[in-house]
Amino acid sequence: MILRLAILLVLGIGLAQAEEIETVQSWEHWRQLEIEDGMSEAEADERVARSLANLGAMDRGAGEDRIGVPAPSFEFDGWINSQPLSLEDLRGQVVLVRWWTETCPYCASSAPALRNINEQYGPRGLTVIGVYHPKADRDSPYNHERVERAVAARNLDFPIAIDWDWRNGVLADWWLTGPDRPATSVTFLLDKDGVIQYVHPGMEYHANNDSANGLLGGDEAHQQCAADMLGIQSQIERLLAEY
Repeated sequence: MILRLAILLVLGIGLAQAEEIETVQSWEHWRQLEIEDGMSEAEADERVARSLANLGAMDRGAGEDRIGVPAPSFEFDGWINSQPLSLEDLRGQVVLVRWWTETCPYCASSAPALRNINEQYGPRGLTVIGVYHPKADRDSPYNHERVERAVAARNLDFPIAIDWDWRNGVLADWWLTGPDRPATSVTFLLDKDGVIQYVHPGMEYHANNDSANGLLGGDEAHQQCAADMLGIQSQIERLLAEY
């Protein structure tokens, strides 16, 4: 192991780059990975508790400044499950755009919701686009295979765009300008003309008591997630019904 580390350092390759980054599957999985990375069980439990507390504390009006704004044009670094799409291609459809990454437990918990939304509303004219943006090892070169592994691990079968240099890329244009933002895992709903009509400013949403998410913290910690999910579904219904 020491020899391997020395070789990697000589080659200028960090451990995070040399080893595949594991895709978080649930809150319980994230907790276990933290323990494997050196945290005690008590420390991991405390970190989970702090993170879950953020769900209720998040300012859900943080995206109000984006409502009514035409979505900026985009050019992503790559696509999975789709040919490259443009805003022009999406005219006439309601569009849900959600940024996510593989190391985020909030994103893991939201993955089943996105799959369900796509299945429920896709036949009625909704297009779901999941936008991958790297957090771990974010300064490494573009790695399409890394994103493919994360997409497969989360069973995402809708179009996935890749915003690798998100700090200067599409996420910067859509979200990081203006006021402070509570998270990067933001969701936008665009109407059929490509205008932003709803923003969920980040973290997670899912159906109530969704055991597939491996939830920690009990029902109370995730009540707001379920309410957010209902709010998103209500907005999708409204936008689909327009003209």
